[in-house]
Amino acid sequence: MEDSHTEFACRIELRGGTLGKAARKLPEAGPTDLAYRFPLGTVVIEGGGVALSVDQVAVFDFARVMPLALDDLAREGKGAYEFTEGEGTLLMAARPDGRIVVTADFEDGEIVCGHEALREAVSRAARGLLDQIGRESPVALRNPHIAKLAAALR
Repeated sequence: MEDSHTEFACRIELRGGTLGKAARKLPEAGPTDLAYRFPLGTVVIEGGGVALSVDQVAVFDFARVMPLALDDLAREGKGAYEFTEGEGTLLMAARPDGRIVVTADFEDGEIVCGHEALREAVSRAARGLLDQIGRESPVALRNPHIAKLAAALR
């Protein structure tokens, strides 16, 4: 059961608010580049007065892999997203009341939200990243790895 009274958000913030030099690299970027090198930014998940934030991470990888962790959560009652380069791990677990508890090994506190609220917040953040890529480097949207994420978010 979703609780509409809990404010919950997921944001992907690029360093300096722009793709910067990564805009030129994205059209030819391979999976390793997108998973480990660029674009770099901050991922913030917040709700109930708690913010779980990690800086200097490959934000495209988060946008691509976090939905898979949410699939694990729906299927198995738990899921995790491990940021590349060992920056930390987001942990998610289903409670008996159907709500989700999100914690991190890099911050104190926990966020409780509905599964659909979490999925929609992650999707919205990923679509925002793709929109920014489209504005700053339209040709990058033809990169097959970026195009695959765009298709999955439709």
